[in-house]
Amino acid sequence: MIGVPVVAVVGAPNVGKSSLVNRILRRRRAVVSDQPGTTRDRTYDRAEWAGRDFDLVDTGGMEPASRMGLQALVTLQARVAVEEADVIVHLVDARTGPTEADTAIARELRRAPGKEGRVVLAVNKLDNPSDDADRHLFHALGEGEPRAVSAIHGLGVGDLLDVIVSVLPEAEPEEEIQLPRLAIIGRPNVGKSTLLNRLLGAERAVVSEIAGTTTDAVAGEVASKDGRERYLLLDTAGVGSGARKASGVPYYSALRTEEAIRRSDVSLLLVDAVEGLVASDLRLARQIEDAGRTCGVVFNKRDLVTDERLREIEEIVAARMTDLRPPIIGISALTGAGVDEVLPLASRLLRSYGLSLPTHEVAEFVNQVVDHASPPGGVKIRYATQTGSTPPGFLIFANRPKDIPDSYLRYVENSFRQRYDLYGVSVRIRVKSSR
Repeated sequence: MIGVPVVAVVGAPNVGKSSLVNRILRRRRAVVSDQPGTTRDRTYDRAEWAGRDFDLVDTGGMEPASRMGLQALVTLQARVAVEEADVIVHLVDARTGPTEADTAIARELRRAPGKEGRVVLAVNKLDNPSDDADRHLFHALGEGEPRAVSAIHGLGVGDLLDVIVSVLPEAEPEEEIQLPRLAIIGRPNVGKSTLLNRLLGAERAVVSEIAGTTTDAVAGEVASKDGRERYLLLDTAGVGSGARKASGVPYYSALRTEEAIRRSDVSLLLVDAVEGLVASDLRLARQIEDAGRTCGVVFNKRDLVTDERLREIEEIVAARMTDLRPPIIGISALTGAGVDEVLPLASRLLRSYGLSLPTHEVAEFVNQVVDHASPPGGVKIRYATQTGSTPPGFLIFANRPKDIPDSYLRYVENSFRQRYDLYGVSVRIRVKSSR
Protein backbone atom coordinates (compact mmCIF):
# COMPACT_ATOMS: atom_id res chain seq x y z
CA MET A 1 0.00 0.00 0.00
CA ILE A 2 1.59 3.24 -1.17
CA GLY A 3 2.93 5.59 1.51
CA VAL A 4 1.84 3.46 4.50
CA PRO A 5 4.38 1.68 6.72
CA VAL A 6 4.19 -2.09 7.12
CA VAL A 7 4.18 -3.99 10.43
CA ALA A 8 4.74 -7.76 10.20
CA VAL A 9 3.86 -10.19 13.01
CA VAL A 10 6.19 -13.20 12.90
CA GLY A 11 7.02 -16.09 15.18
CA ALA A 12 7.09 -19.84 15.60
CA PRO A 13 3.91 -21.86 14.89
CA ASN A 14 0.99 -21.50 17.28
CA VAL A 15 2.30 -18.66 19.43
CA GLY A 16 -0.89 -16.64 18.81
CA LYS A 17 0.02 -14.41 15.85
CA SER A 18 -3.46 -14.49 14.29
CA SER A 19 -5.08 -13.85 17.69
CA LEU A 20 -2.88 -10.78 18.13
CA VAL A 21 -3.73 -9.56 14.61
CA ASN A 22 -7.45 -9.97 15.30
CA ARG A 23 -7.08 -8.10 18.60
CA ILE A 24 -5.27 -5.18 16.94
CA LEU A 25 -7.84 -5.05 14.12
CA ARG A 26 -10.69 -5.32 16.66
CA ARG A 27 -12.42 -7.96 14.53
CA ARG A 28 -12.02 -11.55 13.42
CA ARG A 29 -9.87 -11.16 10.33
CA ALA A 30 -7.49 -14.11 10.45
CA VAL A 31 -8.54 -17.73 10.88
CA VAL A 32 -7.67 -18.88 14.41
CA SER A 33 -7.30 -22.53 15.40
CA ASP A 34 -5.53 -24.59 18.03
CA GLN A 35 -3.95 -26.54 15.18
CA PRO A 36 -0.44 -25.25 14.38
CA GLY A 37 -0.01 -24.01 10.83
CA THR A 38 -3.55 -22.70 10.31
CA THR A 39 -2.16 -19.49 8.79
CA ARG A 40 0.04 -20.34 5.83
CA ASP A 41 0.06 -17.27 3.58
CA ARG A 42 0.80 -13.75 4.66
CA THR A 43 -2.25 -11.49 4.84
CA TYR A 44 -2.48 -7.71 4.78
CA ASP A 45 -4.93 -5.40 6.58
CA ARG A 46 -5.03 -1.68 7.32
CA ALA A 47 -4.78 -0.89 11.05
CA GLU A 48 -4.66 2.36 13.04
CA TRP A 49 -3.31 3.38 16.43
CA ALA A 50 -2.76 6.82 17.95
CA GLY A 51 -3.58 8.48 14.64
CA ARG A 52 -1.05 6.42 12.64
CA ASP A 53 -2.16 4.10 9.84
CA PHE A 54 -0.11 1.04 8.98
CA ASP A 55 -0.51 -2.21 7.10
CA LEU A 56 -0.57 -5.16 9.48
CA VAL A 57 0.78 -8.44 8.08
CA ASP A 58 -0.10 -11.80 9.59
CA THR A 59 2.25 -14.66 8.70
CA GLY A 60 2.48 -18.41 9.06
CA GLY A 61 4.69 -20.01 11.69
CA MET A 62 8.41 -19.72 10.97
CA GLU A 63 10.61 -22.79 11.30
CA PRO A 64 14.04 -21.67 10.04
CA ALA A 65 15.38 -25.23 10.16
CA SER A 66 12.83 -26.41 7.57
CA ARG A 67 14.38 -26.98 4.17
CA MET A 68 11.70 -28.92 2.29
CA GLY A 69 7.95 -29.38 2.18
CA LEU A 70 5.04 -27.15 3.11
CA GLN A 71 6.60 -25.73 6.27
CA ALA A 72 9.58 -24.49 4.26
CA LEU A 73 7.17 -22.67 1.92
CA VAL A 74 5.34 -21.12 4.88
CA THR A 75 8.66 -19.98 6.36
CA LEU A 76 9.58 -18.44 3.00
CA GLN A 77 6.35 -16.41 3.14
CA ALA A 78 7.26 -15.08 6.58
CA ARG A 79 10.74 -14.15 5.35
CA VAL A 80 9.24 -12.16 2.48
CA ALA A 81 7.05 -10.33 5.03
CA VAL A 82 10.18 -9.50 7.06
CA GLU A 83 11.86 -8.04 3.98
CA GLU A 84 8.84 -5.82 3.24
CA ALA A 85 8.24 -4.70 6.84
CA ASP A 86 9.22 -1.41 8.41
CA VAL A 87 8.59 -2.84 11.91
CA ILE A 88 8.67 -6.51 12.91
CA VAL A 89 6.82 -7.89 15.93
CA HIS A 90 8.49 -11.13 17.04
CA LEU A 91 5.81 -12.95 19.03
CA VAL A 92 6.79 -15.71 21.47
CA ASP A 93 4.85 -17.96 23.85
CA ALA A 94 5.33 -17.39 27.61
CA ARG A 95 3.98 -20.88 28.39
CA THR A 96 6.70 -22.70 26.46
CA GLY A 97 9.56 -20.36 27.32
CA PRO A 98 12.30 -19.61 24.79
CA THR A 99 12.51 -22.43 22.25
CA GLU A 100 15.06 -23.38 19.63
CA ALA A 101 12.71 -21.95 16.98
CA ASP A 102 12.49 -18.63 18.87
CA THR A 103 16.28 -18.46 19.07
CA ALA A 104 16.69 -19.25 15.37
CA ILE A 105 14.09 -16.62 14.41
CA ALA A 106 15.74 -13.99 16.63
CA ARG A 107 19.13 -14.77 15.07
CA GLU A 108 17.64 -14.42 11.58
CA LEU A 109 15.96 -11.11 12.43
CA ARG A 110 19.20 -9.67 13.83
CA ARG A 111 20.90 -10.48 10.53
CA ALA A 112 18.13 -8.99 8.38
CA PRO A 113 19.53 -5.92 6.57
CA GLY A 114 18.02 -2.57 7.47
CA LYS A 115 15.97 -3.89 10.42
CA GLU A 116 18.18 -2.70 13.27
CA GLY A 117 16.02 -1.11 15.95
CA ARG A 118 12.88 -2.19 14.07
CA VAL A 119 12.20 -5.47 15.92
CA VAL A 120 9.76 -5.46 18.85
CA LEU A 121 9.71 -8.58 21.04
CA ALA A 122 6.27 -9.49 22.45
CA VAL A 123 5.64 -12.29 24.95
CA ASN A 124 2.12 -13.66 24.45
CA LYS A 125 -0.20 -15.67 26.72
CA LEU A 126 0.72 -13.72 29.84
CA ASP A 127 -2.72 -13.36 31.34
CA ASN A 128 -1.11 -11.50 34.23
CA PRO A 129 1.40 -9.11 32.58
CA SER A 130 2.65 -7.95 36.00
CA ASP A 131 4.26 -11.38 36.48
CA ASP A 132 7.71 -10.68 35.07
CA ALA A 133 9.28 -14.05 35.82
CA ASP A 134 8.30 -15.70 32.51
CA ARG A 135 8.76 -12.50 30.51
CA HIS A 136 12.37 -11.92 31.57
CA LEU A 137 13.44 -15.34 30.31
CA PHE A 138 13.17 -13.93 26.77
CA HIS A 139 15.91 -11.34 27.36
CA ALA A 140 18.19 -14.17 26.24
CA LEU A 141 16.97 -13.71 22.67
CA GLY A 142 18.85 -10.41 22.44
CA GLU A 143 15.95 -8.40 20.99
CA GLY A 144 15.59 -5.80 23.69
CA GLU A 145 12.82 -5.43 26.24
CA PRO A 146 10.20 -8.24 26.05
CA ARG A 147 6.69 -6.72 26.03
CA ALA A 148 4.07 -8.71 27.92
CA VAL A 149 0.71 -9.24 26.16
CA SER A 150 -2.30 -11.48 26.22
CA ALA A 151 -3.79 -11.45 22.72
CA ILE A 152 -6.88 -13.38 23.83
CA HIS A 153 -7.74 -10.98 26.67
CA GLY A 154 -6.25 -7.82 25.15
CA LEU A 155 -3.90 -7.20 28.07
CA GLY A 156 -0.83 -5.16 27.22
CA VAL A 157 -1.76 -4.81 23.55
CA GLY A 158 -2.21 -1.04 23.79
CA ASP A 159 1.25 -0.66 25.32
CA LEU A 160 2.69 -2.86 22.57
CA LEU A 161 1.04 -0.68 19.91
CA ASP A 162 2.51 2.43 21.53
CA VAL A 163 5.98 0.92 21.12
CA ILE A 164 5.26 -0.11 17.51
CA VAL A 165 4.03 3.37 16.58
CA SER A 166 7.05 4.99 18.24
CA VAL A 167 9.44 3.22 15.84
CA LEU A 168 7.34 3.55 12.68
CA PRO A 169 8.97 5.61 9.93
CA GLU A 170 7.26 8.79 8.85
CA ALA A 171 4.53 8.01 6.32
CA GLU A 172 4.65 9.49 2.84
CA PRO A 173 1.44 11.03 1.47
CA GLU A 174 -0.79 8.24 0.24
CA GLU A 175 -2.38 8.32 -3.17
CA GLU A 176 -6.10 8.89 -2.98
CA ILE A 177 -7.07 6.02 -5.20
CA GLN A 178 -9.42 3.10 -4.80
CA LEU A 179 -8.24 0.17 -6.85
CA PRO A 180 -10.83 -2.22 -8.25
CA ARG A 181 -10.70 -5.56 -6.46
CA LEU A 182 -10.20 -8.81 -8.34
CA ALA A 183 -10.87 -12.09 -6.50
CA ILE A 184 -9.71 -15.52 -7.60
CA ILE A 185 -12.34 -18.05 -6.50
CA GLY A 186 -12.33 -21.81 -6.78
CA ARG A 187 -12.30 -25.23 -5.20
CA PRO A 188 -9.24 -26.47 -3.28
CA ASN A 189 -6.14 -27.21 -5.32
CA VAL A 190 -7.32 -25.91 -8.70
CA GLY A 191 -4.28 -23.62 -8.94
CA LYS A 192 -5.47 -20.33 -7.43
CA SER A 193 -2.22 -19.53 -5.62
CA THR A 194 -0.15 -20.54 -8.65
CA LEU A 195 -2.16 -18.13 -10.81
CA LEU A 196 -1.86 -15.35 -8.23
CA ASN A 197 1.91 -15.77 -8.07
CA ARG A 198 2.10 -15.81 -11.86
CA LEU A 199 0.17 -12.53 -12.07
CA LEU A 200 2.13 -10.84 -9.31
CA GLY A 201 5.48 -12.20 -10.40
CA ALA A 202 6.29 -12.96 -6.77
CA GLU A 203 5.95 -15.89 -4.40
CA ARG A 204 3.22 -14.17 -2.43
CA ALA A 205 0.99 -17.20 -1.78
CA VAL A 206 2.04 -20.64 -0.63
CA VAL A 207 1.84 -23.14 -3.47
CA SER A 208 1.70 -26.83 -2.66
CA GLU A 209 0.15 -29.99 -4.03
CA ILE A 210 -1.62 -30.39 -0.69
CA ALA A 211 -5.26 -29.36 -1.12
CA GLY A 212 -6.31 -26.46 1.12
CA THR A 213 -2.86 -24.93 1.48
CA THR A 214 -4.25 -21.37 1.30
CA THR A 215 -6.61 -20.54 4.16
CA ASP A 216 -6.63 -16.73 4.14
CA ALA A 217 -7.27 -14.05 1.53
CA VAL A 218 -3.96 -12.59 0.34
CA ALA A 219 -3.93 -9.12 -1.21
CA GLY A 220 -1.44 -7.68 -3.66
CA GLU A 221 -1.41 -5.08 -6.42
CA VAL A 222 -1.16 -6.14 -10.05
CA ALA A 223 -1.02 -3.97 -13.16
CA SER A 224 -1.62 -4.48 -16.87
CA LYS A 225 1.39 -4.55 -19.20
CA ASP A 226 0.96 -0.89 -20.13
CA GLY A 227 0.50 0.07 -16.47
CA ARG A 228 -2.77 1.88 -17.14
CA GLU A 229 -4.95 -0.55 -15.21
CA ARG A 230 -4.24 -1.67 -11.66
CA TYR A 231 -6.10 -4.10 -9.46
CA LEU A 232 -6.03 -5.23 -5.87
CA LEU A 233 -5.76 -8.98 -6.27
CA LEU A 234 -7.44 -11.27 -3.73
CA ASP A 235 -6.63 -14.94 -3.37
CA THR A 236 -9.04 -17.07 -1.35
CA ALA A 237 -9.20 -20.36 0.43
CA GLY A 238 -10.48 -23.28 -1.61
CA VAL A 239 -14.11 -24.06 -0.80
CA GLY A 240 -15.02 -27.72 -1.04
CA SER A 241 -18.44 -29.31 -0.80
CA GLY A 242 -20.01 -29.05 2.65
CA ALA A 243 -17.57 -26.39 3.89
CA ARG A 244 -20.35 -24.27 5.41
CA LYS A 245 -21.55 -27.30 7.41
CA ALA A 246 -18.05 -28.13 8.61
CA SER A 247 -16.30 -26.69 11.64
CA GLY A 248 -12.94 -25.11 12.33
CA VAL A 249 -10.71 -23.95 9.50
CA PRO A 250 -12.90 -25.24 6.58
CA TYR A 251 -15.89 -23.31 7.96
CA TYR A 252 -13.99 -20.06 8.48
CA SER A 253 -12.28 -20.43 5.12
CA ALA A 254 -15.72 -20.64 3.48
CA LEU A 255 -16.75 -17.47 5.29
CA ARG A 256 -13.56 -15.74 4.16
CA THR A 257 -14.24 -16.70 0.54
CA GLU A 258 -17.76 -15.28 0.78
CA GLU A 259 -16.27 -12.09 2.24
CA ALA A 260 -13.78 -11.88 -0.65
CA ILE A 261 -16.62 -12.23 -3.17
CA ARG A 262 -18.54 -9.41 -1.47
CA ARG A 263 -15.43 -7.20 -1.39
CA SER A 264 -14.56 -7.85 -5.03
CA ASP A 265 -15.66 -5.99 -8.12
CA VAL A 266 -14.71 -8.89 -10.39
CA SER A 267 -14.51 -12.55 -9.39
CA LEU A 268 -12.71 -15.04 -11.57
CA LEU A 269 -13.96 -18.59 -11.08
CA LEU A 270 -11.01 -20.90 -11.57
CA VAL A 271 -12.02 -24.37 -12.78
CA ASP A 272 -9.89 -27.48 -13.21
CA ALA A 273 -9.91 -28.36 -16.92
CA VAL A 274 -9.04 -31.98 -16.15
CA GLU A 275 -11.95 -32.50 -13.76
CA GLY A 276 -14.33 -30.19 -15.61
CA LEU A 277 -17.26 -28.26 -14.16
CA VAL A 278 -18.60 -29.75 -10.91
CA ALA A 279 -21.37 -28.87 -8.45
CA SER A 280 -19.03 -26.85 -6.19
CA ASP A 281 -18.15 -24.59 -9.13
CA LEU A 282 -21.83 -23.91 -9.79
CA ARG A 283 -22.42 -23.06 -6.12
CA LEU A 284 -19.58 -20.55 -6.19
CA ALA A 285 -20.98 -19.00 -9.38
CA ARG A 286 -24.35 -18.65 -7.63
CA GLN A 287 -22.66 -16.92 -4.68
CA ILE A 288 -21.04 -14.44 -7.06
CA GLU A 289 -24.37 -13.67 -8.74
CA ASP A 290 -26.26 -13.39 -5.44
CA ALA A 291 -23.62 -10.93 -4.20
CA GLY A 292 -24.26 -8.77 -7.27
CA ARG A 293 -20.73 -9.18 -8.59
CA THR A 294 -19.41 -10.03 -12.03
CA CYS A 295 -17.89 -13.36 -12.96
CA GLY A 296 -15.50 -14.75 -15.55
CA VAL A 297 -14.61 -18.43 -15.87
CA VAL A 298 -10.94 -19.38 -16.20
CA PHE A 299 -10.11 -22.99 -17.01
CA ASN A 300 -6.74 -23.91 -15.57
CA LYS A 301 -4.43 -26.77 -16.62
CA ARG A 302 -5.42 -26.44 -20.25
CA ASP A 303 -2.03 -27.91 -21.16
CA LEU A 304 -3.28 -31.24 -19.78
CA VAL A 305 -6.38 -31.55 -21.97
CA THR A 306 -7.15 -31.55 -25.69
CA ASP A 307 -8.73 -28.70 -27.62
CA GLU A 308 -11.79 -30.88 -28.10
CA ARG A 309 -12.11 -31.27 -24.32
CA LEU A 310 -11.88 -27.49 -23.85
CA ARG A 311 -14.67 -26.92 -26.37
CA GLU A 312 -16.75 -29.53 -24.58
CA ILE A 313 -16.22 -27.76 -21.24
CA GLU A 314 -17.18 -24.40 -22.78
CA GLU A 315 -20.44 -25.94 -24.01
CA ILE A 316 -21.13 -27.32 -20.54
CA VAL A 317 -20.55 -23.89 -18.96
CA ALA A 318 -22.89 -22.25 -21.46
CA ALA A 319 -25.55 -24.88 -20.70
CA ARG A 320 -25.18 -24.85 -16.90
CA MET A 321 -24.53 -21.15 -16.21
CA THR A 322 -27.46 -19.75 -18.14
CA ASP A 323 -28.05 -16.95 -15.60
CA LEU A 324 -24.69 -15.20 -15.78
CA ARG A 325 -23.52 -16.59 -19.13
CA PRO A 326 -19.91 -15.73 -18.19
CA PRO A 327 -17.04 -15.31 -20.69
CA ILE A 328 -14.51 -18.14 -20.67
CA ILE A 329 -10.76 -18.39 -21.22
CA GLY A 330 -8.30 -21.27 -20.84
CA ILE A 331 -4.87 -20.98 -19.21
CA SER A 332 -2.05 -22.93 -17.64
CA ALA A 333 -1.02 -21.13 -14.47
CA LEU A 334 1.95 -23.47 -14.12
CA THR A 335 3.47 -22.77 -17.54
CA GLY A 336 2.06 -19.26 -17.98
CA ALA A 337 0.20 -20.10 -21.20
CA GLY A 338 -2.82 -17.84 -21.65
CA VAL A 339 -2.24 -15.94 -18.39
CA ASP A 340 -1.81 -12.71 -20.40
CA GLU A 341 -5.55 -12.94 -21.15
CA VAL A 342 -6.59 -12.83 -17.48
CA LEU A 343 -6.30 -9.08 -16.82
CA PRO A 344 -7.89 -8.10 -20.18
CA LEU A 345 -10.80 -10.37 -19.21
CA ALA A 346 -11.04 -8.61 -15.83
CA SER A 347 -10.92 -5.21 -17.57
CA ARG A 348 -13.74 -6.19 -19.91
CA LEU A 349 -15.87 -7.43 -17.01
CA LEU A 350 -15.13 -4.30 -14.95
CA ARG A 351 -16.28 -2.00 -17.77
CA SER A 352 -19.52 -3.95 -18.10
CA TYR A 353 -19.97 -3.98 -14.31
CA GLY A 354 -19.89 -0.18 -14.21
CA LEU A 355 -22.21 0.34 -17.19
CA SER A 356 -24.09 3.64 -17.05
CA LEU A 357 -26.64 4.58 -19.72
CA PRO A 358 -28.67 7.75 -20.30
CA THR A 359 -32.36 7.35 -19.51
CA HIS A 360 -33.55 7.98 -23.06
CA GLU A 361 -31.29 5.20 -24.38
CA VAL A 362 -32.64 2.70 -21.84
CA ALA A 363 -36.23 3.65 -22.64
CA GLU A 364 -35.66 3.37 -26.40
CA PHE A 365 -33.92 0.01 -26.07
CA VAL A 366 -36.68 -1.47 -23.90
CA ASN A 367 -39.25 -0.26 -26.45
CA GLN A 368 -37.33 -2.17 -29.13
CA VAL A 369 -37.28 -5.28 -26.94
CA VAL A 370 -41.04 -5.03 -26.36
CA ASP A 371 -41.72 -4.45 -30.06
CA HIS A 372 -39.82 -7.65 -30.83
CA ALA A 373 -41.74 -9.69 -28.23
CA SER A 374 -44.50 -8.21 -26.08
CA PRO A 375 -45.23 -9.50 -22.58
CA PRO A 376 -48.18 -11.93 -22.44
CA GLY A 377 -51.68 -11.32 -21.05
CA GLY A 378 -52.13 -7.75 -22.20
CA VAL A 379 -49.41 -6.35 -19.95
CA LYS A 380 -48.15 -3.00 -21.19
CA ILE A 381 -44.62 -1.78 -20.48
CA ARG A 382 -44.72 2.02 -20.38
CA TYR A 383 -41.23 3.17 -19.49
CA ALA A 384 -37.78 2.05 -18.30
CA THR A 385 -34.74 3.65 -16.69
CA GLN A 386 -31.44 2.66 -15.16
CA THR A 387 -31.38 2.80 -11.37
CA GLY A 388 -27.71 2.10 -10.71
CA SER A 389 -24.46 0.45 -11.73
CA THR A 390 -21.99 -1.96 -10.11
CA PRO A 391 -24.03 -4.02 -10.83
CA PRO A 392 -26.28 -2.49 -13.51
CA GLY A 393 -29.86 -2.16 -12.30
CA PHE A 394 -32.95 -1.25 -14.31
CA LEU A 395 -36.51 -0.30 -13.38
CA ILE A 396 -39.41 -1.09 -15.70
CA PHE A 397 -42.82 0.54 -15.34
CA ALA A 398 -45.83 -1.56 -16.40
CA ASN A 399 -49.60 -1.40 -15.99
CA ARG A 400 -49.76 -4.82 -14.27
CA PRO A 401 -46.27 -5.56 -12.96
CA LYS A 402 -47.27 -8.66 -11.00
CA ASP A 403 -48.52 -10.33 -14.18
CA ILE A 404 -45.14 -10.22 -15.94
CA PRO A 405 -43.73 -13.78 -15.81
CA ASP A 406 -40.16 -14.42 -14.74
CA SER A 407 -39.43 -15.89 -18.15
CA TYR A 408 -40.19 -12.55 -19.80
CA LEU A 409 -37.99 -10.65 -17.35
CA ARG A 410 -35.22 -13.12 -18.15
CA TYR A 411 -35.76 -12.34 -21.85
CA VAL A 412 -35.36 -8.61 -21.11
CA GLU A 413 -32.28 -9.31 -19.00
CA ASN A 414 -30.64 -11.37 -21.73
CA SER A 415 -31.48 -8.67 -24.26
CA PHE A 416 -29.55 -6.17 -22.14
CA ARG A 417 -26.76 -8.71 -21.78
CA GLN A 418 -26.45 -9.18 -25.52
CA ARG A 419 -26.76 -5.51 -26.47
CA TYR A 420 -24.30 -4.14 -23.88
CA ASP A 421 -21.89 -7.07 -23.46
CA LEU A 422 -23.06 -7.83 -19.93
CA TYR A 423 -21.95 -11.46 -20.08
CA GLY A 424 -20.89 -12.56 -16.62
CA VAL A 425 -22.48 -9.50 -15.02
CA SER A 426 -25.27 -9.76 -12.47
CA VAL A 427 -28.07 -7.64 -13.99
CA ARG A 428 -30.83 -6.50 -11.62
CA ILE A 429 -34.29 -5.76 -13.07
CA ARG A 430 -37.24 -4.56 -11.01
CA VAL A 431 -40.79 -3.85 -12.13
CA LYS A 432 -43.04 -1.12 -10.75
CA SER A 433 -46.59 -0.06 -11.45
CA SER A 434 -46.92 2.77 -13.96
CA ARG A 435 -50.10 4.04 -12.34
